[in-house]
Amino acid sequence: MLRDGPIPRFLHGILEYALGALFIAAPFVFNFDSGAATGMSVAVGVLILILAAVSEGPVSLVNQLPVLLHVAVIYLLSIFLIAAPFLLGFADEVPPRNFFIISGVLLLLVTIGTRFRRSEPAEVTGKQPRRSGEDEPRSPAPAATSNTPPASPLPTATGMPPPDTGVPPPATGPPPSGAGLLPPLPSQPPRGHQSPMAPPPA
Repeated sequence: MLRDGPIPRFLHGILEYALGALFIAAPFVFNFDSGAATGMSVAVGVLILILAAVSEGPVSLVNQLPVLLHVAVIYLLSIFLIAAPFLLGFADEVPPRNFFIISGVLLLLVTIGTRFRRSEPAEVTGKQPRRSGEDEPRSPAPAATSNTPPASPLPTATGMPPPDTGVPPPATGPPPSGAGLLPPLPSQPPRGHQSPMAPPPA
């Protein structure tokens, strides 16, 4: 029922106020002879003003009537205005007949061509749009790794590790390979000492 026509809702509301005032003044401006046409014209004008004032819209005074219900009432009213001269018995009187039929057709066309739907907001996303000229965030460079394991500090007499001076501590591991495999050399006997196994001199 709601269409996206070229006529904005603000202009539609202004036209409804103008049409309501015109219906109230029409019997006196166009010299209606029929009492039924005069009374119906004034009643329709008041009804249109009330609908424009209480319906949801930019020119409404009290936003109580939903837009969908407002459009449905306007459609029914437009059809009634076109058929009113024949239903109320003033079809033989030219001024009220033409006024009712033309007003009903125009009101129906304006309602069909009105843009009642509001524009939907854009979908909100968690990502903020990146401004032009801003650099993309760079990932921090990985820290340089070293294959040399850190030297473990030697315990001191107080139980606290010594301060790190940058000098590697002395090696405390096992002796190098090959050390301790050769037997110790026999010591040389002192001069003048004769071995008990040597023969006596001749």
